[in-house]
Amino acid sequence: MKPRLPTREKRPGRGFTLVELVVGLAIVAVLVAVAASGYRLVVSKAQGAKCAAGLRQLGAAHQLYMADHNGRFVPFKQRTQNGTVWYFGLETGSGGPEGERDLDRDAGPLAPYLGEVGLIETCPSFNYGSALYKPKFKGASWGYGYNWRLGGGPSGRHPKHITAVRDLARIVVFGDCAQANTFQSPASPENPLLEEFYIVNETFKTVHFRHGRRANFLFADGHIDALPMAPGTGDPRLPGEQLGLLAPEGDLRYLESPR
Repeated sequence: MKPRLPTREKRPGRGFTLVELVVGLAIVAVLVAVAASGYRLVVSKAQGAKCAAGLRQLGAAHQLYMADHNGRFVPFKQRTQNGTVWYFGLETGSGGPEGERDLDRDAGPLAPYLGEVGLIETCPSFNYGSALYKPKFKGASWGYGYNWRLGGGPSGRHPKHITAVRDLARIVVFGDCAQANTFQSPASPENPLLEEFYIVNETFKTVHFRHGRRANFLFADGHIDALPMAPGTGDPRLPGEQLGLLAPEGDLRYLESPR
């Protein structure tokens, strides 16, 4: 009879130590953060591309408008018996509190031409769901500002003719805009809120650099470009929103051709 060989005692399986578990969780957290960051970057790029495509459509509509108006840019604002006609719509009634004003988009001077190229009104990167958002009209109205020097200034009188713009590739027409409001309820100096704004000029810090610290712009020659904020021009009231100027205050390089 053969002698029985001793059998190896079975040991229970070795589990994770606390250190290994913590390291594993840290690696997973890093991978999740990297994936989330990549996703946000993809979404941001897609929104920027959609915004640029919308501005191209707006540029096409504006070209059609100028073709029908002897080569003149759309007026920034006009006073009529029916109310104030902004380049993006008709504001009717006595005004009323911001956020409750009526805006007839179909009565704006660009509306017929926007219908021909595909209606665009707002930028996908403007966060209308933010707790900081303050509406000017009932609902989102218009997410882009206008170089009002082309449209006749604050009164909208005597819009410029296209021949008055010497460097079409340098002068902006429309672009990403917003403003920090601290003076109209529910906004206050202690509670600045973000609202749409409609002007690009050399003094108002209303350019909204919402595409990775850049703002998309339509230029007078029809091309689109993303421009950074001019150093030192940021609005400190809403630092996270990247509001500022295209050039140092008073600089007209993007707004008006030299005389």
